[in-house]
Amino acid sequence: ALWSDHHDPYGGWDLDHVLAELWSLGAVQEIIVVSIETADRRLDLLGPTPDPEHGGGSGEDHLAAMVEHLKPQIDRTLRTLPGPRTTALLGSSMGGLFSFYAAWKRPDVFGAAICLSSSFWWGDRFAIRLAQEGLCPAPRPVLYLDSGAARSALEKDQSAQDGQHHTRAMERALVGHCYEPGDDLHVLTFPGHRHEATSWAARVAIPLQLVFPRGDG
Repeated sequence: ALWSDHHDPYGGWDLDHVLAELWSLGAVQEIIVVSIETADRRLDLLGPTPDPEHGGGSGEDHLAAMVEHLKPQIDRTLRTLPGPRTTALLGSSMGGLFSFYAAWKRPDVFGAAICLSSSFWWGDRFAIRLAQEGLCPAPRPVLYLDSGAARSALEKDQSAQDGQHHTRAMERALVGHCYEPGDDLHVLTFPGHRHEATSWAARVAIPLQLVFPRGDG
């Protein structure tokens, strides 16, 4: 669903167009994007721990495969800047949860995580508890967290709510334990944005500019 030639029935991000436009405007560095297919076994691959209702929980193995096999292959074959300061993860929903988890666990590899509408509810808020109770990562990765939000407090549709309260709980956990508000933590809310690809496409240009500003690196 990332690319403009997608056939995903739930919509796409048109990320290739977004990146081309940002580059032409001088707004970002040149970025190499490697997308990983997770349609099969998505909850298992991206869940860092089993969820009581949905199962899964092979995220640690998925992260190990990325670090030990995929990233070395990318660095061997593509014109990369391989250090953590120039390496980020990006994902939405379960992908946002996994991106946070991977950067938290392996900041020596991933220096930033862009986490849109992250499923921080997963595993009884496992990732939030990790941020509250675990050791602070060193070096500390840059984190971008966001969510949509319902325009009315009476809204019951979970897609409209977009887990905004979970994202704010994660922000409180990070600020209370490891982070100070500032350059390495960005938390944004988008009223009216839903838990869907069209909303992520509409705002993904923002974190790309924050994490990979032109002239950096």
